Amino acid sequence: MPSIFQEALDAFITGGGIMYMLGGVAFILYATAFAALAYVTRGNLNSKSSPSWPQWLDDPSMAPGRLGEALRYVLHGDRLTVKIVQRRFAEIRTNLVSAIDRRLMVVNTLTAAAPLAGLLGTVMGMLTMFSGLAKGRGQAGMQAVANGMQEALITTQTGLTIALPGLFIALMVKARRDAVAATLVRLESLILTTRFHREP
Repeated sequence: MPSIFQEALDAFITGGGIMYMLGGVAFILYATAFAALAYVTRGNLNSKSSPSWPQWLDDPSMAPGRLGEALRYVLHGDRLTVKIVQRRFAEIRTNLVSAIDRRLMVVNTLTAAAPLAGLLGTVMGMLTMFSGLAKGRGQAGMQAVANGMQEALITTQTGLTIALPGLFIALMVKARRDAVAATLVRLESLILTTRFHREP
């Protein structure tokens, strides 16, 4: 009874040269996707600790993690103004949220590229099938048709199999990215309303 590894290797070989492209796409896709997921999961820039925010705004040194780093940067200095706070939050969004967006763009691009690469393998398999049909009804012709059909189906299946988990990971990263962005907006609003409510 062949092992799962042997079956996967046989399928990889049957898929032809396009399987190497799909393997490269899968490697880069999942390496980037899991790195992006780890990046947005790490830290505490979320609303779970919102009950402690007023206390941390009074003493930013007590705030832990990324949230503490953000608060200490935004509230640093004795001459804070509304414009300074807004500019510093804009810098944080540029550095943090944009970094997530760049990773997310790579994941989304490769998730879309995987089925297209599988479709390319389907076309190549179809060409092999037509070549076999042109050879006639002999054993060589029928074998070429069978090989072309296998290549067409395996590459399509592989492309879709690569893309679907990537799509779900991209959705998870986007949800956490939106949560980080919303947390920054809430913090900025809280600082502006509590520290500068007396300004005209």
